[in-house]
Amino acid sequence: MENAREKAINIIMNLPTDISLDEIINRLKFIDCVNKGIEDLENNNIISHEESKKDLKKWLE
Repeated sequence: MENAREKAINIIMNLPTDISLDEIINRLKFIDCVNKGIEDLENNNIISHEESKKDLKKWLE
């Protein structure tokens, strides 16, 4: 299994050579967030759509 450093290196190696450092960082953050979301789904660590709507309503008050 790859560690975080190896994953980052593999991702970076497949990016275009003219990409900026900011874009690299944003891409790594995005991929990490997607992977965490997938892990949450696999572990059933989720909330329903209805719960999300209730929370959002509270935050917007």
